[in-house]
Amino acid sequence: MEKFASDFYNNYRRLGQIDLLANNGGKKKLPIFLLRVVIELVFHSRKYDVIHLYDAVLSPLIFFVRLFSKAKVTFTVNGLDIVYSRLGYQIFMPFFLMKADKIIAISQYTMEQCVMRGIPKEKLMVIPVGYNFKSIEVLSVEKRIATMSKYGISWREKKILITVGRLVKRKGHAWFIEHVLIELPKDYIYLIIGDGPELKLLSKLVTKLDLIGRVYLLGRVSDEEKGNLYQMADLFVMPNIHVEGDQEGFGIVLLEAGQYGLPVIASNIEGVRDAVLNGKSGMLIDEKNSMGFIDSILRFNPDKSAILPALNSKFNWDKVITAYFEMFQDFSV
Repeated sequence: MEKFASDFYNNYRRLGQIDLLANNGGKKKLPIFLLRVVIELVFHSRKYDVIHLYDAVLSPLIFFVRLFSKAKVTFTVNGLDIVYSRLGYQIFMPFFLMKADKIIAISQYTMEQCVMRGIPKEKLMVIPVGYNFKSIEVLSVEKRIATMSKYGISWREKKILITVGRLVKRKGHAWFIEHVLIELPKDYIYLIIGDGPELKLLSKLVTKLDLIGRVYLLGRVSDEEKGNLYQMADLFVMPNIHVEGDQEGFGIVLLEAGQYGLPVIASNIEGVRDAVLNGKSGMLIDEKNSMGFIDSILRFNPDKSAILPALNSKFNWDKVITAYFEMFQDFSV
């Protein structure tokens, strides 16, 4: 979310005047950040036509805007900031959020979750996440060999599946290994990039199922190495499963994979579906439909050269920022 907010700011500056107040310290610095925001709102909110907050967690701040300013208040909501369920959050968040003038959901799923919590439909609209698509330099043979050698990956004459994301239950790594990978031909290998609380579970599962040499838990890798691995992969898989209170608001890594012309096979749930152009950039499969995943992995063969242009036409920052700009302009008139 922090990266999207930063990209939003940098892209919006090309169209209109904007000031940024950002929390660069993560959750530990959130209380200090909130105090800083309150002070800014008390003394400076009057000079703005629109105050945009990028997270439903900040919804109580609308009280201070209304008290000290006539500015319109808008929010971008992402998914987890809507479904989070601890400490009475589901009581105070909707109460404050519905007082906003406009709420932008990053996916249809996120908008549906808002409606379920009593947010009026007329206050909601969907604008997807933007992405800075860039041209990719073709990976040399030397870099291919160096990258695979570093991680000890036996890759020659293999079909390479890749996943990028935090190792948490909702990502479906364990389910995919147990129900899909084990049923695929043995020339399919699975690279998992990321770290998280399920690392030990996945490591034990790989050993238990005798999949050492077919599943590689790579942990965190550099951006350069990740790009190298994307270029060497055949398919990106995102086999998410539903976990109450920990849903996927969008699937930004699906756009990242598409930048490399990499087709995706993903679960047709939550915000994941919004990031896949079904049949063009990838295939959406019913959650936990192992045969659907297997069949698509074996048979899906799209025109890879068409993936990036298709995604760029929908998710490029120019289009996303224009949608925000026009919405803000309506408030400023």
